[in-house]
Amino acid sequence: MEAFERAQAEIATGNHDRARRWLDRACRLAPRDQTLALALAGACLGYDDMRAAALFAAISAANDVREAWFGLATARRRLGDATGAADAIAEALARHVPDRKRAALCDAIAREAAAPGWCGLSGEGRLTIHAEARGRQSELRLDGRRVAMVAGRLPPGWQDARTLAVTTRHGVHLLGSPINIAAITAVVGCVSSRDGALTGWAWHPGDPDVDPTLTIGAASGGRASGGGRAAGGGKPITIAAKDASVRIDNSGLLARPRGFVVPAEMLKGLTGLLHVRGRDGRDLLGSPLDPQAEQIVGAAAAATLARLYPAARHQAGSQRLAAPPAMPVATIVPRRSAGGSAPRPAVDVVVPVHDGMARTLACLDSVLATVRRPSRVIVLDDASTDPELIRALDALARQGRVRLIRNKRNLGFVASANAGILAAAGRDVVLLNSDTLVTAGWLDDLRAVVYGASDIGTATPLSNDATILSYPDRTGGNAVPDLATTQTLAALARQANSGVAVEIPVAVGFCMYVRRACLDAVGLLRADLFAQGYGEENDFCLRARHLGWRHVAAPGVFVAHVGGHSFGAAARHLQARNEALLERLHPGYAGLIEAHASADPLAGARRRLDLARWRAARARGSQAAILITHSEGGGVERQVASSVDRHRDDGIRAIVLRPSRASDGGKCITVSDGTAADFPNLRYAMPDELPALQHLLAREHPRAIELHHMVGHHPAVLKLIAGLGVPYDVHVHDYAWLCGRVALVGPAQRYCGEPDAVQCEACIADAGSLIDEDITVAALRMRSARLFADARRVITPSEDTAARIRRHFPAACPVVVPHEDDAAIADPPRLAAVAQCRVCVIGAIGIHKGYQVVLDCARDAAVRRLPLEFVVVGHTIDDRRLLATERVFVTGSFAADEAVPLIKAQRATIAWLPSIFPETWCLSLAEAWRAGLSVAAFDIGAPAERIRRTGRGILLPLGLPSHAINNALIAAAGLSRQE
Repeated sequence: MEAFERAQAEIATGNHDRARRWLDRACRLAPRDQTLALALAGACLGYDDMRAAALFAAISAANDVREAWFGLATARRRLGDATGAADAIAEALARHVPDRKRAALCDAIAREAAAPGWCGLSGEGRLTIHAEARGRQSELRLDGRRVAMVAGRLPPGWQDARTLAVTTRHGVHLLGSPINIAAITAVVGCVSSRDGALTGWAWHPGDPDVDPTLTIGAASGGRASGGGRAAGGGKPITIAAKDASVRIDNSGLLARPRGFVVPAEMLKGLTGLLHVRGRDGRDLLGSPLDPQAEQIVGAAAAATLARLYPAARHQAGSQRLAAPPAMPVATIVPRRSAGGSAPRPAVDVVVPVHDGMARTLACLDSVLATVRRPSRVIVLDDASTDPELIRALDALARQGRVRLIRNKRNLGFVASANAGILAAAGRDVVLLNSDTLVTAGWLDDLRAVVYGASDIGTATPLSNDATILSYPDRTGGNAVPDLATTQTLAALARQANSGVAVEIPVAVGFCMYVRRACLDAVGLLRADLFAQGYGEENDFCLRARHLGWRHVAAPGVFVAHVGGHSFGAAARHLQARNEALLERLHPGYAGLIEAHASADPLAGARRRLDLARWRAARARGSQAAILITHSEGGGVERQVASSVDRHRDDGIRAIVLRPSRASDGGKCITVSDGTAADFPNLRYAMPDELPALQHLLAREHPRAIELHHMVGHHPAVLKLIAGLGVPYDVHVHDYAWLCGRVALVGPAQRYCGEPDAVQCEACIADAGSLIDEDITVAALRMRSARLFADARRVITPSEDTAARIRRHFPAACPVVVPHEDDAAIADPPRLAAVAQCRVCVIGAIGIHKGYQVVLDCARDAAVRRLPLEFVVVGHTIDDRRLLATERVFVTGSFAADEAVPLIKAQRATIAWLPSIFPETWCLSLAEAWRAGLSVAAFDIGAPAERIRRTGRGILLPLGLPSHAINNALIAAAGLSRQE
């Protein structure tokens, strides 16, 4: 990124102030990039330690990175927080191999915090102890068992322990103790196979300087889990992942992955499922795997096709296939229904578990509270390491509440699920993730949907996080509900969609009810292909689909799902690996899912649930206010939000209507309760669904309508206003009521002077319309005139705006209601003479906001070498051209509550509002005043009116050339002009 590169260049030249500015810009341009945030935090050390500490704390909370913890310790130490610094050091040492370069820092922090010392452990078992007695009086305990070092190392088998405690003789822990052994030895990575070879990457998050050593060996025992080949033998081989040149995205903050390749020739002595494990004994993501599995699957698919098409059998036997075939998703074998009415088997709930005590026990509590005999709860403990969870599961098993099966070694979700399926022999099965919450009646409702037709193989409920079954937003990102909220949602889902079945291409594995007949026909999940998980249920469902089974959603059931916590940062790699594998095994799979998303057969069910929630949120006897606005954000959105808050304070439900688009491009109106997008499925196509929308709103007993904006809306919204029959106010935020360009700026990129409609039509013909509506200027103005005439009030924020509205719409009688009270803002201090004038420009700077004017002024300042520079607090339509002048810095976007502190941080001399059109208010003006700056602006619109009234700035003639503007700014700063 260019901003980051500029920061590095400034650091190289010793200009740390400019480096911080560029790093801050880089973080604003890429707010989710934790690497940039870490760089900025480091740059703030010694300059703004409070900000450095806040940044390091946020980074370390989201990413367990050694550098972040040490940075946090350093910042806290500089702030005089010895205890906080010691806490950060302890966190770093507990899970990471100590960095020798930071030994002195650890010594100092331990001393200042009055700690007995500090300790650290390497991946080879070497223990470092820094204490007054140099370890002679320290006691070492592995999982509570006292041990001693042997030749400077922990005794053999130390890797199998969970914790190492290092204490004084009096039981006081050194900083870093107890050490988390699993974190120190952990390996993160992913492996895949293709054409018989293995490829992948790995690294040690707790010990990033070390090349990972990996062991590749065949699975022991007879049958391979998941219905794959029987495991073979062969001597394990050991390799080192050393290729540091690999570039692996999403492998973790400051990750140092090393790549590896194991050719097929090296694996000849190993057959069946292969485990690829690190020094911690755990499989990499993607392991275990069978390098030959795809060929075997291909051969099975070919055999199936041969049976389907007998004429091709002779051809298939007469020539050798060049590549293993796959089973296209379009290949469906009609399923023969069993004669008579076969009895329905009982159903068992299978819950694979690995650590995550709080989530797991909450899940099991909800299951045990809702599942009754003859159903059983089968828990597969996949080698959990949390002793509290292990004890809790044992207790549930002793009480007979669950059947507990415990793996000696972590096998992953797929293999554990298969073990549960086998344990539920002869019964239907629900595969349920351990991070879910279920409610009363969920199992019976799923069962009823599955047995609604003889060819339904699986049923899946709605959830907050369930890919194609996500609700309310089908694209995901929904909040995780607690149990009470889940119970409410589940009850409303049953009310809205009880018994409904909607066909879907595949089930979703977080909660999948599988009919026993389908299981018997299709077989187990493929652990030999999909390793720890992701895609195994899709493969199962596609195999079932080939055999004529259908899969359905049960939108009358809602199950909460935490989701996304299984495999950390590397999860995306396993997901991508398995998605590619799915497409190879089932060509057309991605297209099948895309077609489903485009058709969206669950739209009706989601809307019904949204409607049920909407009605449930209505207070008895309440009234509503309806706010109609656009979807462009900005100052309009801030005013709408303020209005929503005022209505709620008065006990009135504020309903916001925004324009949106259907998948076919048609215009819709989306309804929300306030400004939050909590009801995304209350989207009504215009004009076809106008009656339904009107009916919905009429039931809310609206008392008034606020028409804030028409841009983006279908004209049918006006029929909605008329049909509701309640008074409405028009709020004027800009000039979209009379100008198709909205801001009275035409193709010449200057204020148009507000000519008659004929000239405006020519402007639109040249520059295009920005109001997303096919309407002439004359028709637009006639419509606005009628709206203004019939409105209860036409509200403008300034006298200047009111005067312009009266000029174009003589029948209108605007009422001026300022957005805020300028008199409540303190006067900025008088401008003092400076050697260099820094001018602050605030906001999103486009053409109408004066972009070209700023660019011309920056270029003039560079050419004339003026003591003048500009900083844009915000962003522009083209930052690059401004930055190229070397007289402009652009911070990047900011949140509303950041505005004043960010403006102050620029240490500007004066603020400048370069807008070339008559703004109706201008929020940036008040923000500049609150930051203590006088403001320069052109003598037009509300800013000029407010500056003239308060005396807090200077006004420049509109159209003033750039050199004259610069002279005026320099003069305001107390500098002499330079012609």
